[in-house]
Amino acid sequence: MTSSSKAEGIENLVTDIFNFAIAREDLKEQLKIISENSNANLVAVEYEIQLLKILSAGWSISFFMGQDPDKTLIAKTFWNSIQEFAKNISDMTSTTTGKDIDYFNILKERVDIYVNALSYFSDVQDPSAVIGPTFAKLCGCEEDIYTINAGKNIFNHCLKNVKAFLENDRLERKFI
Repeated sequence: MTSSSKAEGIENLVTDIFNFAIAREDLKEQLKIISENSNANLVAVEYEIQLLKILSAGWSISFFMGQDPDKTLIAKTFWNSIQEFAKNISDMTSTTTGKDIDYFNILKERVDIYVNALSYFSDVQDPSAVIGPTFAKLCGCEEDIYTINAGKNIFNHCLKNVKAFLENDRLERKFI
């Protein structure tokens, strides 16, 4: 594989994962379930679920790539794309609200919260069992089963989809 085709392949992979991470269509079903069955603050849930999806996609890259020599480059490229996306959101939000908002910093704060929760419950076999309740707590409704399940579902949905992107990429690299 030439370095040019490898770089193009990595760029395409990161673009696919990035577009998946910021897409909102798949979040609508979870939000609909919550709106029909819960008194949760939907504005908070919608905000937090997008953050969780982005973080889960980034975490999936690191988790599923293991010792792959391109892991660092792919993860860094993904997070650089997210940082640019976050800057655009921050700029737009600051312009419309008159308040300075640092969306990327908010993402970093959420990473710390989820990592701390996972560290605290390090004996749990299924990380979604920690992610779901932590997500619900961030939404202000830690006892709401529908919000807990939404967090679990989005986390697992991200893992499954990013893993599929990465497996497809490995197959393509193998045959190029």
